[in-house]
Amino acid sequence: MSNSSIQITVICTDELKEVISAELDLLQFDGIWDEGDRLNAYISSDVFVEKDLYNMLSKYGMENSYSQSIIEDKNWNEEWEANFKPFYIDNALAVRASFHPAEKDFKYEIVIDPKMSFGTGHHETTELMLRMMFTTEFTDKKVLDMGCGTGVLAILADKFGANSVTAIDNDINSVENASENTKYNRASSVECIHGGVEAIDGVFDVALSNITKNINKSLLPQLSAHVVEGGYVIISGFLDFDRDEMVQAALDSDLLLEDHMDKNKWQCLKLRKR
Repeated sequence: MSNSSIQITVICTDELKEVISAELDLLQFDGIWDEGDRLNAYISSDVFVEKDLYNMLSKYGMENSYSQSIIEDKNWNEEWEANFKPFYIDNALAVRASFHPAEKDFKYEIVIDPKMSFGTGHHETTELMLRMMFTTEFTDKKVLDMGCGTGVLAILADKFGANSVTAIDNDINSVENASENTKYNRASSVECIHGGVEAIDGVFDVALSNITKNINKSLLPQLSAHVVEGGYVIISGFLDFDRDEMVQAALDSDLLLEDHMDKNKWQCLKLRKR
């Protein structure tokens, strides 16, 4: 496990910010935010491959437009706190950190301290997942949250009345963070587990997976196998030009497209098990 992270800063025009942000996300960068004429992003030093970053930026003639520095975990958390702002979905949900004042005008409130985990709600994919969850029945359901990050999806499932929620992540930092956040939100139905696909045990009514395109595509057969007939798989983490490929991969795993949402080219699919 790494004890440091890499901060990269990319000098970027407004026209390219959206696509560069998407590319950084696909390279496993987290905490991407816009700061005027530049984008800032973080990645664990364990998974950072500078050649991949260089090759991606070179596609846009920007290979010499970035800088990088090492950020210790303590400073990473300070950066999150400095940049993490409350997030809202209409008048239904507020997501805030513990150092923000309580919200009173929303039906649901989730308090998370993101630390080194992905999934604050600010990224389009997390927002899409949360919005799609509002269209899905969770009362007394058994739920799987694959790649749980901060645990925000699992916590919302608990607030929606889920009977049990299994939250799995292969990053121990995320598991520890999600566990802290579930306790803070008194999400008693949530169990956080460190592992990958091998950690999935049992059958679920709803499976949630907000990861990258390739990981989601490889997970679809397993998610389908662990969802009851008529149950749902909700996925996000890929762009509009990958939608047809993901819909076909879902069909190949006996999952039918029932609904979809999109924002800034990011996609979220709600799939139903035949």
